[in-house]
Amino acid sequence: EVFTKPSDFFAEMSRTAGFGPPVTFLAICLAIEGILGSLIAFNPMPLVMAIVSLVFAFIGAWILQFVLQQLFQGKGTYEGTFRVVAYSGVVHLLGWIPFIGFLASLYGLWLQIVGLEKVHEVSKGKAFVAVIITAIIFFLIMIPFGGLLFVAR
Repeated sequence: EVFTKPSDFFAEMSRTAGFGPPVTFLAICLAIEGILGSLIAFNPMPLVMAIVSLVFAFIGAWILQFVLQQLFQGKGTYEGTFRVVAYSGVVHLLGWIPFIGFLASLYGLWLQIVGLEKVHEVSKGKAFVAVIITAIIFFLIMIPFGGLLFVAR
């Protein structure tokens, strides 16, 4: 339902049922993407990135939470924000397919916007800005790590 009716899904989503179900859901989606991506590329890197992505989901949710509360007086909790990030990860099921994976990742951003609108009771515009700011912060954080990966090859 998160993929086909995100507004309904996030409106009905529990915001306080614990981290277990969303972590499990995201881990399964990332594992499928990592395994299939590794098989297609004959390279273990997609599987490694799947594991790293699970950690980054927690960091990304924290950044989103901070931005939404500080800039837009968002009303959601960290757990609710993480749940949005995790369930938006459904797009990882398509992430291993060339080009389709890119389009799916864009749709994943849209899913986050819809979810954050519901959880934080902000407009889609404010949720969009929060997602963009978070993406920029992640990009800036990743620049040094990208250099390390390049040197490590």
